Amino acid sequence: MAYQALYRQWRPLNFNEIVGQDHITQPIKNQIVTKSFGHAYIFSGTRGTGKTSTAKVFARAVNCLNNTDGNPCNTCENCKSILEDQFIDVIEMDAASNNSVDDIRELREHVKFAPSKGKYKVYIIDEVHMLSTGAFNALLKTLEEPPEYVLFILATTEPQKIPQTIISRCQKYDFKRVSFEQIFQRIKYICEQLGIEYEEEAIKLIIEKSDGAVRDSLSQLDQCLSIHENTLKVMDVINLLGLVEKNQIMDLIHFIAERKMSEAFQMLDEVMKNGKDLVQFANAIIGVYRDLLITKVVKENHHLLINASNEYIEALIVISKQFTESQVSRGLNLFMTLSKEIKYAQNKRTLFEATMMKVMSPQTEVSLEALMERVDQLERKVARLSREGLPQSVPKNSPQEVYQNETVSVTSVSQEEEKQPKNEDRQEAPKAESVPIRDSEEGIESFVEFTDKTVTLEDVNHHWDAFMDTVKNEKKGIYPSLEGAIPIQFNGDKIVIQLKRENKLFINLLSNTNNSRYFNRLMSNYLKKSVSLEFIVDDQPAKAGDNDDMIKDFFQGFSDKLEIK
Repeated sequence: MAYQALYRQWRPLNFNEIVGQDHITQPIKNQIVTKSFGHAYIFSGTRGTGKTSTAKVFARAVNCLNNTDGNPCNTCENCKSILEDQFIDVIEMDAASNNSVDDIRELREHVKFAPSKGKYKVYIIDEVHMLSTGAFNALLKTLEEPPEYVLFILATTEPQKIPQTIISRCQKYDFKRVSFEQIFQRIKYICEQLGIEYEEEAIKLIIEKSDGAVRDSLSQLDQCLSIHENTLKVMDVINLLGLVEKNQIMDLIHFIAERKMSEAFQMLDEVMKNGKDLVQFANAIIGVYRDLLITKVVKENHHLLINASNEYIEALIVISKQFTESQVSRGLNLFMTLSKEIKYAQNKRTLFEATMMKVMSPQTEVSLEALMERVDQLERKVARLSREGLPQSVPKNSPQEVYQNETVSVTSVSQEEEKQPKNEDRQEAPKAESVPIRDSEEGIESFVEFTDKTVTLEDVNHHWDAFMDTVKNEKKGIYPSLEGAIPIQFNGDKIVIQLKRENKLFINLLSNTNNSRYFNRLMSNYLKKSVSLEFIVDDQPAKAGDNDDMIKDFFQGFSDKLEIK
């Protein structure tokens, strides 16, 4: 069996396992228990916070045969079928690639059909904000008054792009970023279950980069375990994720406090030689400056606001004594500006060096903040001379020389650390495995004998009835969506299968990893040749008067459940 990513292996199976969203899961559980849940929901929030996982649990819970506390049992026939992506009444749709009016019209036609196995037909539409204006308008009426057996769950990372006419017809739940501690406990639990020896600081580094997304944390954990399968170490995390050690950043902050420009520039050179990304380096410095500001303005309980070890916090307190609040604020502002500009700079290194020069030399910057820092520096110089009992006259040195003899500078009031946007790469489904010589899965136990014999479309059609009979016996849950399909083309090792037009919504179901692997293996056994199946839809419009016949044909296998007139 192909390796499955950790975030998929550890996807929550019930509402209790969804991390950090109790304000959403508890009301939904209560609604399911009392059978008072609505017909349409909007789940909004940043990536990796549990929107799709909650939707999948919701779909199982409303169709579960043994539901008593609002959670799905995950053991009944319906739950198992949904977990295996074999349940025809739970339909997942990606609005990013199915965003046209025609796609929504197809959905509206399918909404009219009662569920075949479950109590409810559940439509999970991911990235719903990607629908076109026309598609939203096409969805509007169906969303307002759907049949009583239909449930819509719309997931989005950008709720502001959804029309208010859609939002007003749904129950809206906002998923929040998961707290550092909650993700930390979840990853610790997973590591312990997998028998992984870990360093807590390594887990904390992973979480810091995830920005409150559980999926990001698990993906990065997966990556870091590629060096040592059962061991998670700090240096592995730093090297694989391109991070910079906090000790190195603390050294840089010390050089800034001491005005040691040469040492600071040499450290930047070392960072670049080690292949570190300057954008991440700038963001790491911003994080330390933010922690410095906390130690300056908060007198106690720093650990509540700084997610790090006690040793790190103690080092922060020591180094913070070399700065004033305004100094930390000015440095924070300058590095935040650097973080925004460096992404598009042609010469990132020069821009980084110029920013460090500004932080250490306020006289090089023409701004009110820099002037305030220089004035504050002079006032502190006079106060120090007074304490030492020396004359309080202004020294003969020029302001430039006074500044160079001083080791501490001041800046203006700070702003909060701004979150930097991160591109969210779409997760692609893993490709199907190659056809094995022998496979006992899914009832396929015959040998696949690879030969040089030329296989044609005629050979495919010769075995097609047997192929369909086997699918009907072994995959009763998905057979209706394949019924009426015909092979229309054969290109070397790919067979193009044309589905009936009304089965367009089921292409994703038939093409998912498990079903695709099953179909490929089964047909390869019949043909004695490694082949793959690709599903397309007959887009020719139906002739007038044919609609009734198509509907009857589609549901002919369910005559004991539906009355067809």
